Amino acid sequence: MAVEIKGLDSLMHKLDRMGGNVLDALGKAVEHTTQVAISDAEANVAVDTGMLKQSIVHGSDVVYNTDSVTGIVGTSAYYAIYQEMGTVKMAAHPFLMPALNANKSTFEQHARKELETAIKRTAGGG
Repeated sequence: MAVEIKGLDSLMHKLDRMGGNVLDALGKAVEHTTQVAISDAEANVAVDTGMLKQSIVHGSDVVYNTDSVTGIVGTSAYYAIYQEMGTVKMAAHPFLMPALNANKSTFEQHARKELETAIKRTAGGG
């Protein structure tokens, strides 16, 4: 799931000229949202042996590029795709997509808060 913020390029240029950093602010929102989504995925995964739940990506799973920040929520278990999507003989038990979809507003709220804080800090207001 990708979230695009309209006008972000313009905001990035303006803040960069003022000495602020939009990607740092968005990175904080992505990090928070990623951790919440991981917790949601762990709470929603079907548990038999516990291997799938334990394989859900943990830690600092955020990738910074020159013009984007990406949060990673996934699993290393080879059979996770079958749980998520189902098979001909087994019904789907999705846990990743519901966690990601449920946290779109979490990201938007935290991104707004972090950007406002960065703007205030850059403008000398905090």
